[in-house]
Amino acid sequence: MLAAVILVVLGGSGRSGSTTSSHAVRHLPPYWTVRPGDTFEQIAQDTGLTVAQLEAFNPNSGPGSLEPGQRLNLWAHPPPPPKPPPLPMFWTVKAGQSFGSIAAATGVNLETLQHLNPGLNPATLQAGARVRLHH
Repeated sequence: MLAAVILVVLGGSGRSGSTTSSHAVRHLPPYWTVRPGDTFEQIAQDTGLTVAQLEAFNPNSGPGSLEPGQRLNLWAHPPPPPKPPPLPMFWTVKAGQSFGSIAAATGVNLETLQHLNPGLNPATLQAGARVRLHH
């Protein structure tokens, strides 16, 4: 019995530098957002994953093609990204805004804005006007 306890204590501590236990991987966030200067090697070192795991989890990204802001999977099967919050029904126009700037700020297509707001003239859009964003 004493030998079993010693084996458990000695065998259960630490982890190899070349492999990552599944327990450790589960505590990683699902994604890594690439920062300027990041490399696969540095990300692997920071996360405890191997470069091979990063490459397997991100088949469309290579070590030489990392871009700041890019999101890398740190899990084999990450959850889907969260859905953005729903848009409000209307946008209240601020001074200097146009349909184009509202479209850029909300992600609503410019043609959709024009279709949803036939009574508003984009050329004479006034501060305080309400622009419908969706049905």
